[in-house]
Amino acid sequence: MQFAKHLRQIGDEFRHQYLDSDDQKDKTSMLDDWRKVQTKHGQAVGGPYVAVHLRRQDFLYGHKVDVPSLNRTAEQIQPILDKYKVKKLFVATDAPVEEFEELKFYLPGAVRYVPSDDVLAKYGDGGVAIIDQWICAHAKYFIGTSVSTFSFRIQEEREILGFDPETTFNRLCGDEQKTCEQPAKWTIRY
Repeated sequence: MQFAKHLRQIGDEFRHQYLDSDDQKDKTSMLDDWRKVQTKHGQAVGGPYVAVHLRRQDFLYGHKVDVPSLNRTAEQIQPILDKYKVKKLFVATDAPVEEFEELKFYLPGAVRYVPSDDVLAKYGDGGVAIIDQWICAHAKYFIGTSVSTFSFRIQEEREILGFDPETTFNRLCGDEQKTCEQPAKWTIRY
């Protein structure tokens, strides 16, 4: 499966404009047919930002143990920003605006993709989700939400692009979890 080119282009424009990221600098260039490329782990370096998929809404009820508060989310992300010496954080989330603004209080470098009315009308929520996934896939480091197929798809894309599994297969821990089981590393075997 490959994301639609027009949605990737929107994501690429956002990366360039807000995250100082492009395929050449990030070493994430691909052929149009990704099946003809065999990348190596660590080949891709990613843009100068960390990305997080922060699921909220129904996950706050259905997966309460695994979904951290916004404060705990920031406590987990700040050390990663420090480790990789980046200030920018891309957040793919279904959180309401108020929650995102609270997260920005803790992590001032946080940005999110907000589609124009035209993009939303033309591509719908599904298209916007793909744009978010594409932007997340190009980060220097990605951290996802437990048991989320959205996060899994980002991890899969990062594998195709050639990122190191240590910067790909990560997830946020819930408030009551000092440590939590990280996702299985489903790596590509050529």
